[in-house]
Amino acid sequence: MKLQTLSLITATLLLTNTAFAEEVTLSPIDVISTNKTEQSIENTTSNITVITSEEIEERGYQTVSEAISSVAGIQVANSGGLGQPTSFFVRGADSGKILVLLDGMRLNDPSTTNGTALLDSLTTDNIRQIEIVKGGVSSIWGSNASAGVINIIAKSPKGGVHGSLGLNYGSYNTRGIDGDLSYKDEKLSAQVLAAYLKTNGFSALAPRDAEKDGYENKNANLKFGYIFNENNKVKLSYNRIKTKTKYDDMYSAALANDDYSHATADQTNYALNYYFTRASYSATFTASKGDFERDYYTSGLYGDAHNIYKATIKEYTLINAYDYTGGKAILGLEYKDIDGSNHYMTSMPSLPTQSAYTNKAVFVSNTYNLNGNTLIETNLRYDSYDEFSNETTYKIGLKHHHDFLKGFTTSANYYTSYDAPSAYQLATPAPGSLLKPSYTKGFDISAAYKELISVTYFNNRVEDNIDYVFDPVTYIGGYQNVDGTSKFEGVEVKGVYTLPALNLHFSANYTHLFKFEKEDGTNLPRRAKDTLNGFMDYYTQNDMHFGVNAQYIGDRNDMDYATFPPSDVATGNYTLWNLYFDTELMKNLKLNLTARNIFDKAYQEVYGYATEGRSLYANVKYSF
Repeated sequence: MKLQTLSLITATLLLTNTAFAEEVTLSPIDVISTNKTEQSIENTTSNITVITSEEIEERGYQTVSEAISSVAGIQVANSGGLGQPTSFFVRGADSGKILVLLDGMRLNDPSTTNGTALLDSLTTDNIRQIEIVKGGVSSIWGSNASAGVINIIAKSPKGGVHGSLGLNYGSYNTRGIDGDLSYKDEKLSAQVLAAYLKTNGFSALAPRDAEKDGYENKNANLKFGYIFNENNKVKLSYNRIKTKTKYDDMYSAALANDDYSHATADQTNYALNYYFTRASYSATFTASKGDFERDYYTSGLYGDAHNIYKATIKEYTLINAYDYTGGKAILGLEYKDIDGSNHYMTSMPSLPTQSAYTNKAVFVSNTYNLNGNTLIETNLRYDSYDEFSNETTYKIGLKHHHDFLKGFTTSANYYTSYDAPSAYQLATPAPGSLLKPSYTKGFDISAAYKELISVTYFNNRVEDNIDYVFDPVTYIGGYQNVDGTSKFEGVEVKGVYTLPALNLHFSANYTHLFKFEKEDGTNLPRRAKDTLNGFMDYYTQNDMHFGVNAQYIGDRNDMDYATFPPSDVATGNYTLWNLYFDTELMKNLKLNLTARNIFDKAYQEVYGYATEGRSLYANVKYSF
């Protein structure tokens, strides 16, 4: 269940003859998202996709949301252009059920309405790989992981002195610069990564050619490491993202011509990691902190308003791992302190809402290879909270390589997961409600033949889901646990095929959702029943690469909130075509070109919001 790197595919195309096309297998990829320790992607039963830095560069992805939108089982909907609010779904589940990490540091913001990470602020500059685990993994990661985990791994220093400088420019006066500088010897490693991106953009609300809603993103990532001896080492990490966004307030009288509404965001993450290894035993202690602050400024019928969101996460973990013959055993201990606040300020006096809670957890994980062909993976975790009910989650996974057909693999996972109330939800409950975590039970079954084809069926049920309710009589609203069960069910199909004689590489994935239902049996909005992604890549002998991508979005409904009560509207049934090209202009100097929506298709991802028309982007990068 892995996505191959295009750089390795290039080498395969140039070095492999046609007779062995179906025998091509690439080196295993290492991941850390499945049990918080580094291991081969082959040593887990979980469904994992890895997007590499080579693919990000070759396909011109500017943001993490763009990169993951091409993965089977994932859908993304943007409320406008670059930097505007982004909704994303994994197997139909909303973003609050998906844990997003950067080098293991949590990016989910507790002050958001559902505890989501803000993907619209995450650019792809300086990313080494993106690990995507689909399916419940609360038995390892705890809350916000009932649908999956997206772990973003930043680039790491290489031996000696290395660096790069990239410049980009494109449609809507989009321009940016990114760079990195690193040093590494036998003891010391240090790295500085920085990027700046700015665009004039286009109107967030339709029509696209109304006033422009621009965006600015500044981000920096610092790493420092020191190896004391063969058993002890330490690493310090720092990441900061600052953004400025103009947007259209859908409740403003000016609508698409709203030239006042704007927002700023500032997110900072720190981490200290200490590593100890001796023989087959390893221990990792991590202390991390995340600070989140967002400010929204609007002007409406009742005057100007300023909405402030703040949150802090402090986390301490100790991971003990022991490698034994045929497997690995892990014991993890965690402590988290989470608080968040919201203050909506207008001309009328108001008080902020605030909540805080602590989380203590212990988990065990074990992987064991029975006979070289059968892998068994089991997890068990217990979470204790001081403000709501405690939870126990587990996973049982099995993967088998079949001897009767070399390269044929089957796997199955059964898991339970949960999602705790966000700090925002906890601070704004419905009258008389005492919130508790929602609970998910699910399973997936997969069959794959080499990289040629894989099929996965998934089925998830969520109880006690947390949702906003509003009383039209009292005009009072808040969050509460909803009675009933929401259901998610579907199938994913992926395939990869290479024709070395023609230097061609084909890949495609298809997802069909049988169910994406709310507790009352109605469909959840912004999920398409069918999605299809197809890629064709051509590599020349002189280091040129040409590619074409098509994405089909099937039937999809959204809500029109301009009516009361809100009404269903259709937003799906369209296909987007994109082109990309890259070449090495000279030694260490590379050019990438990306053309998006080449047929200038008119469509909407979120009802009432504009989308990007035909556009072109260029990037030049020098590396040493």
